[in-house]
Amino acid sequence: MKLRLPKRNRNFWNSDKLFGLTAMLISLVTLIIFVRQTNIMDKQSRLSAMPYLMIETSDNGYEHEFTFELVNYGVGPAIIEGKTIFHNGKSFEMEFDDFLKSNFDGMDTINIISYATIQPGLAIPAGGSRTILKIGGSQDDYMTFKDFFSTTQEKNPINFEIRYRSIYNDRWQISASNEIPQEIK
Repeated sequence: MKLRLPKRNRNFWNSDKLFGLTAMLISLVTLIIFVRQTNIMDKQSRLSAMPYLMIETSDNGYEHEFTFELVNYGVGPAIIEGKTIFHNGKSFEMEFDDFLKSNFDGMDTINIISYATIQPGLAIPAGGSRTILKIGGSQDDYMTFKDFFSTTQEKNPINFEIRYRSIYNDRWQISASNEIPQEIK
């Protein structure tokens, strides 16, 4: 005796079901591709707004000026979150000119031509810069500061850390010991 299946089960895989299954498979593959492309576009968008801050020093002996500048080489604005200066095992949350004047004898007699604050929320545009400190004007002030700075950096270096973010809230920091921006997780 042969077992006979009901007629409806014999033709389970008909053309309608195969077309439906194929359509679902194509939809799933399309969804996976869409998600991958969206992730690539998001990454590209973040990279197109990435700031890249660096500290530059300029030593102009002809005009007797020594300059510290914060420069954004990135393609998006750098929004400052904070800064810290480290010296003698202590940390200071103050501006660079105030730090020099309050921690080193004789710095109040050296001419600071200009300085700028680096406050949280400050945005340095792409390609922009901010002069942190410009010292000199006279040859005496210039030479005194150069001697002071080289001696200090040899004996007991001054270090700093500047933390900043992009418009997407990706965060980085630069320091005197590591000039290449490091991402903060």
